[in-house]
Amino acid sequence: RPATSKEIAAAKPQAYRPPGSRGKPAAATRSLLPNVNDGVYKPGSDANRNQPSKQALKNQKKRENRVKQNEEQSSAKPEPTMQELQSTIVDEREKKIRNLRKKLHQIEKLKNQVAEGKTLEKNQMDKIATENDIIEEIKRLEL
Repeated sequence: RPATSKEIAAAKPQAYRPPGSRGKPAAATRSLLPNVNDGVYKPGSDANRNQPSKQALKNQKKRENRVKQNEEQSSAKPEPTMQELQSTIVDEREKKIRNLRKKLHQIEKLKNQVAEGKTLEKNQMDKIATENDIIEEIKRLEL
């Protein structure tokens, strides 16, 4: 005897269906999730109205305030005056002089090592050779 369609359907495992919807066609069941639109669940959305959630509105206000605040800060920065520009040039000159004096101090240390009889590497000897150039540069910058 061949199996009936009911026997075949009973033998196949199917998705769970609550007792109230058993025996009814599958299309008659409705989704348990209220916010389903085209089969995609969107948390926080409401199918009846297309408005952003409270949190989305709050985040939008935050973004707008941040943009407004950045515009105010960027417009509040004044252009540097000539005196400020000259002071930065002087600061850069002083920085360069300090750096050159530091190199002179290092050269003096290397000369002391040579006087003690220590052998120096090629780059150290090259540094000692640049001493006159450094002194001239310092004199030129101090004017």
